[in-house]
Amino acid sequence: MSPNVTVRSSVFSLAPLPRPLGPLCLLFAILIAAAAPARAATPVIPCRVLAEYAHDTETSTQGLFLLDGVFYESSGGYGRSFLTMVAPGTGRRLKTVPIAPELFAEGIAPQGKTLRMLTWKSGIGLVYTLRDLKPAGRFAYRAASEATQGWGLVFDGSRFVMSTGESRLEWRDPKTFAKVGELPVTDEGRPVRLLNELEFVGKLLYANIWKSDRVAIIDMTDGEVRAWLDLTSLRKRLAPKSGVANGIAYDPATSRLFVTGKHWNRLFEIEVPKLH
Repeated sequence: MSPNVTVRSSVFSLAPLPRPLGPLCLLFAILIAAAAPARAATPVIPCRVLAEYAHDTETSTQGLFLLDGVFYESSGGYGRSFLTMVAPGTGRRLKTVPIAPELFAEGIAPQGKTLRMLTWKSGIGLVYTLRDLKPAGRFAYRAASEATQGWGLVFDGSRFVMSTGESRLEWRDPKTFAKVGELPVTDEGRPVRLLNELEFVGKLLYANIWKSDRVAIIDMTDGEVRAWLDLTSLRKRLAPKSGVANGIAYDPATSRLFVTGKHWNRLFEIEVPKLH
């Protein structure tokens, strides 16, 4: 029964309709709506290439960082995953270690004299020495009852930040790797899914979006995307069979920013976007 109908015995009577707004009230409502500030769309910043270098097309890049003048890179795939140290400029592998065939290598991040590497669906992470990539241990990133996947990884100096392919980031304890918090990531209020490879550039977190040539630039105080870095212009410089963009490395000592992708034949140094 309609709420605008009242019953009295067997007689139905319609409740009075609300009076329409008068001209002055209507004008006032329009002025208020016009005065409300419109929310600006999240800016999209085209990348500007400063230099380009050779990149190994056999590498299906999952994780990337630059430390002490050397790139560290993980390559994914069951039965073909590996971890490697790469010479900047030439793309030549300095040392490479294979990963067990049942594991799919994912994100990597340095911590002290070691690096941690996630694997995709196994719930297992691996630890290696930075100097010579010797195995140095294992860790779990989920309980047996959980379905969390390991995607991207970065260390902020006090905690690890991990992506899971969802629209959230997880903080992880630097010693136990236990989950100590999470942060939903949104763009104009909408969840941003498929967060993948991660890198800090100053206090902002850069995140590749799987199956996309855009990088989300995330404010870690609230999880809001401050801007999008657009890498689509790099396609004209790449071999036709190059895969999706994945791989961000930043050198704070020189303020140099690098990007690459899965099976890309190039690694690019690009200008750090200027945000206002």
